[in-house]
Amino acid sequence: MLTTTLVGIGALVVGLLIGWPVLVALSVIFVVVQLLMMGARAAVQRNDRRLAERLEQKRSEREG
Repeated sequence: MLTTTLVGIGALVVGLLIGWPVLVALSVIFVVVQLLMMGARAAVQRNDRRLAERLEQKRSEREG
């Protein structure tokens, strides 16, 4: 996912250098979506870790 984000940023820079506004606009949209997806993935992983910790704590309390 990081690689595709870097490719999108590269396309953005190329679009700016050669003056293609459509390429720039599409690259901006692509990069924003990629960054949102990376943020969402990090949030899901953080929540999964928290849930696993809570489940482990409840399991250890039951066992006693």
